[in-house]
Formats: sequence, C-alpha cells, structure tokens
Amino acid sequence: MRRIRLYACSLSIISLSLFLPACHREVRLPPGVIPPPGRAPSVRVRVLNQVEKVSLRAPSSGLLLTDALTGERVASLKPGERWEAVRFGEQKELRVATPDGRVSRPHSGGVRAVTFGGEKVIEVGGKAYRGEVLIYSTPEGRLIAVNRLSLEDYLRSVVPAEMGAIERAGIEALKAQAVAARSYALTLVARNQSFHFDLTADTGDQVYRGLTGENPDADEAVFETVGECLLKGGQPVAAFYHSCCGGITADPEEVWGRQFADANRYLQSVRDGTYDTDSKWYSWTVTWTREKLLEILKSTLPTIVGLSSAEIGEPTDMEVVEKGKSGRNQLLKVITDRRVLQVQGDAIRRALRQPDGSLLPSTMFDLAVERQGNSIAITASGRGFGHGLGLCQTGARARALDGQSYEKILDHYYHGVKLARIY
Repeated sequence: MRRIRLYACSLSIISLSLFLPACHREVRLPPGVIPPPGRAPSVRVRVLNQVEKVSLRAPSSGLLLTDALTGERVASLKPGERWEAVRFGEQKELRVATPDGRVSRPHSGGVRAVTFGGEKVIEVGGKAYRGEVLIYSTPEGRLIAVNRLSLEDYLRSVVPAEMGAIERAGIEALKAQAVAARSYALTLVARNQSFHFDLTADTGDQVYRGLTGENPDADEAVFETVGECLLKGGQPVAAFYHSCCGGITADPEEVWGRQFADANRYLQSVRDGTYDTDSKWYSWTVTWTREKLLEILKSTLPTIVGLSSAEIGEPTDMEVVEKGKSGRNQLLKVITDRRVLQVQGDAIRRALRQPDGSLLPSTMFDLAVERQGNSIAITASGRGFGHGLGLCQTGARARALDGQSYEKILDHYYHGVKLARIY
C-alpha cells in the first residue's frame, strides 16, 4: 500500500484493492385500508435535547399538566394558552412557569402533558406532535422533551422525512421504508426500556418531525403495512438503511467490525446495478487543502480515538491500509509526530469531515494528492451516501418505479429474515 503524505509535491493517486407548524393534512386512505389498530405499541422520541426551557401550547381541547412520577395535577391550560417548563432556583429544579411568572413546586420525576380529548396534538417548542409529551431534567442542568405516541403515528412522520419526495408510482419504496423503519424502531424500544426515551428525532436514529413532516402517500404506505416487521428468530431486526449505496451495499464488517457483522448476518453486501445511479451522491468528490485537512484531523481524532489533542500530537501522514468486500475503506492509519493511530469503518467519515464540517458522504472512495501552485490539494473521489448497510433508498425508489413490490425490495436488501405482521 502507498502512503498519502500530506506534504507530497506530485500527483499521487491511490487505487486500493481491499472499505437522519404546518397544519395536518387529511389522511387519504385507499379503499379497504384499515387505520392503525389501537394495540400498536408506543414509542418515546426525544424531540428536544439539553434546552433551557420547554414551551407548551394547548390545542383546542386544552392541556393537562401532571407530575410524571406521582400523577398529581399541576395545571390545566385553556385552548391556545402557553406555559413553560423551566429550571428554577439555586438547585435548578424542574418546575412549570405560568405566563405571569409564577412557578409550581419542583417535579423531580418530570412533567407530563396530555390533551383532555378531541385533538390529540401538543405544540412543543413551536412544533406540533401527536400523543403526549414528557419533560425531564438532565444531569447537565438542562431539560429534554420526549414525545410518546403510537409507533404507527410516529412512522407517518419518519417515512417521508427519511425517504424524501417520491413519485406516487414509487409508493412500494415508501412501504419498504415503513417496514424497515418500524423494525428498527422496535429494536430500540426493546433495548431502551430503562431509559427516558427510545429514539432521538435526528439522524442519530431516525428523522422525526411531528405533524409537519406527514403526507398522504407516506400515511398510505404506513397504514398498508401496519404491524409488518422483518423478523429473525421471531424478533424484529435493526433494519438499517441509507441514502445511496454507490452500486453496492456495505458488508457489516466494513462498517462496525466483526462482532457487529456476526450479530447481524441478515445484513450482507449486495450489488444494486444501476438502480441508484439517479442519486447526486452516486459519484462525488471532496477536496481539502493540506492545511485544512490537518486542521480537521486535529479536531476530529480526539473524540474518535479517546485521546487528548496533546496526546495525539500533530498529524503528518495518513494511509488507507485496508478495504472491505464492497470496496469501502475499512482501516485508515493516521501518523502523527507522537504516534500511529487507526480509524476503522464508518468512523472514517467522521475523521475526514468535509471542509464545511459535514460528514464525508461515504467510505467508498480513493484519494489523490496534487500540488497546486504553492499549496497541496487532497481529493477524495467516491460513491454513495451513508453507512451503506441494508436498504438503499435510491435503489428502492428505482426498483419500485420498475414495478417491484415492497416485499421483493426488502428481500433484495435483507437476507435470512421473515416479513410478518406482529400486531
């Protein structure tokens, strides 16, 4: 393997052979489709994190605030009335503040907000959410807000947020996305029962925007697949998905290592042919100056390798030393004036952030170093967007437009699993 020296003065191309306040629109249900059953499980989504205060606005049916631990009534808000949950006093205790500045007693176990009936929608921090809201203090002295609602209502916002705009003819892709997102969510619900929330509302888990993100086509896709999940051994699997695979999905070992791959054998690298070539991320380039890349490495490496900047030292060289089965970069070696560091799998995207600070699109890339006048440019030429595991959203859309059913789409991207309705 050739090393990329960041002070190189000639063109050097590396060819490696090895690796998340609009009004709600009416749901348009097709004939014969039954809305989600009441027995659908609930999910808890953190919608605000580490904030100073949480604003609550009552819907037309009014809002009831209670102590989340004892159930004691705290206040009743009239339609349109707005109160706030705040940290108050020397101990920074969670309390509820009225518009005129009065505060309730402390609520160490949190505050719960539910509607009285009718419109089951609560405005939190200026956004509308179905279900109920729970507010908790954090050890850092701030607040989090958690939206608890039906899993099926949650998916009505997640599916369009994750899949993006799609033609009506591609609804089978939306159905595939609904099944994958439902399966993924259920694994986190099972795993996080002892915590205040199951999922975050951002790309850390699944993008969730409340009522603002819902649309009729996604509603239909969710309702037509109500309760359907991908199962292995009778349990839902974490059905990972991503935007664009660049022609081939990732092998799990390339992304998060051998232990992860052994535990998730339903995730395998599969070729997608030309199905995802429509994506703007099918082919991409990112260029840094040597100085900018060194600056980025100095800022990203401490979090990734768990060492201080002083312990890491000054980066001087880097080398891709291993690629995985799908061609994604699997192991990056960074050499500093103090030590040699290894960055593995998907963490490479965080180490080699783009000049604007965003993640590198994918780990499927080759590097080139070129002198441009008195400066040195380093260019990554790659394909795909995201970690590359499981369903390729661009590929799924193209497959749907090609006439494939959501069952067939899912069967292509996930192996050794059963599609079944569990409620």
